[in-house]
Parts: sequence; structure tokens; C-alpha cells
Amino acid sequence: MSGYQFAHTQTYSLKGNKVNRSARDVLMENSRVPGQANHVKNVKPPKLLFGVDPIELMPVIEQRIADAKAALRGTGQRIQSNTHVLEGAVFSHPFSVESLHKNKERAAQYIAWRNDMIKYAIADAEKRGMQTLSIVEHTDETYPHIHVLSIPKLTTENPRLDAKACQQGHKAAKAAADKGEDAKQQMRAYRDAMSEWQDDLWESVSAKHGLTRVGPRRKRSTRQEWNAQKQLTEQLQKAIRLKEKLSIEVADLQNVKALLDENKHLKVDNQKLQKRIETLENAYSELK
Repeated sequence: MSGYQFAHTQTYSLKGNKVNRSARDVLMENSRVPGQANHVKNVKPPKLLFGVDPIELMPVIEQRIADAKAALRGTGQRIQSNTHVLEGAVFSHPFSVESLHKNKERAAQYIAWRNDMIKYAIADAEKRGMQTLSIVEHTDETYPHIHVLSIPKLTTENPRLDAKACQQGHKAAKAAADKGEDAKQQMRAYRDAMSEWQDDLWESVSAKHGLTRVGPRRKRSTRQEWNAQKQLTEQLQKAIRLKEKLSIEVADLQNVKALLDENKHLKVDNQKLQKRIETLENAYSELK
């Protein structure tokens, strides 16, 4: 049993503000640029898992904004410095970095989780109109985690490259606002949408790797309830793996059946061919 999942996603603008950092600050921290990760005691370079180094995304973002602005001329629409143009998601695993160095089995489990999480994150961004350009791994903090950095695609549906238009929570909040709902209802819509995202993440990845949906403190569960939840998750993990194993076995059996069926047809065709040969031989004997 590993623990519970941790995932967080946020969008950033070029300018940033008192509440939210700028896109450049986020990219520099992810790249571990000196002075940009002061919360980390022993800073280590990130491991690039996909795409390019995070800091290399700034020219890409700036060029994409320039292309979008050119396309928006005469439309009355604008891309401002406070338009959110970057999405950053972080996924953390409950095994400590120290334990990964000491336990090969744990290290293998973590890598399996990491690979599945990368596939999920890229596919999730794609279906929301985002393009993942960089994924890095940090192992200089207590728990290993990956950062997934995506930017909006320039489309007719999103000509302003607005990352909020692609993010589940912001889309839900905007839909609530468009219906005339107040700020409290908009925040509830945002939280509900993000909770659904966490559920999908758990069902798609975390459950397969034995992680629970939430931890005991967040649910305020008793220790007995928490242990029961862990046992159920372990059973679900085993069931998922058994299902995958059975699916492979069923596919293998179907392939064998197809070969046998093909072999049967070949035998029938062979018998027909043999009869045809015999008929031709008899005809040849008569002609001779």
C-alpha cells in the first residue's frame, strides 16, 4: 500500500499578480534556475522526462502569442498581459525519495506510476485543447513529483490562447457566471469540476497503483476507517491487474482460435484442391 494521490493544476499569465506567480517564474522554478527554488534546501537539476526544458517554453509562448495577435487584428479581441497562457500541473507520489534509493521494488512501483501518469497528463491536456511541451521530475524534495507544463493550442474556439478556457474548473465557473449565478455558486462549480478531475485521475491511474483517492486527515476518517479504505484500494488494485491479465489471456485465446479457424479453412481448401487434381489427372489419362 502506497498512500493517497496528490495532484494540483493551475494556470498562469505573463504578468502574474500578488496571488499568482507569472508564467516565467513558474518555468524558472521548474528548471531550477538559481534563486528560483528557495523553498528547497539542496537544489538538484530536474530530470527531463518529455519535451524541452521548461525555461525553453518562454520563446514558444511568446511566438504563439505573436501569431495569435496577428490573427486577431480587426476582430476587437485582445491578448493582455493578464491573460493566462500556461497551465502547470504537479503530481506527487507518497513514497519518499529516500525510500526509492533504498528499495528497488518501491523504485520500480514509482516508475510504473510515473509512466502511467505522464500518459494520462498528456492525453488529458490534449482533449482539453492544450499541448504538453515539457514534463520534468523533481527529486530534491521529500517526495518525488513531476511537473506537466502545457500551453493552449491556437484554434478558432480559443483564438486568445486562454488557458482558463481549457481548464475544467475555470470553464465550469464561467458557465455558472453566464447563467447569472453568484460568486459562491461559481466557486462551488469550480470545486465540483476539479473534484471530478481528481476522481477521473484516481480511476485512470491512482487506483491501478494502489493509491487512495484522499488521505485520512482530509476525510477526517478514524484510523479504523482509513485502514479499511486502504484494504479496499488494495483489493481494487489487485482486481484491476487481474482484469488486465485476463484481457491479455482472452486476446491470446482469440488469436489462437483465429489461427485454428484459418487452419480449418486451409484443410477444406486442400481437400478441394486434391479432388480437383484427381479430376484433372483422370481427364488427362482419358485424353492420353
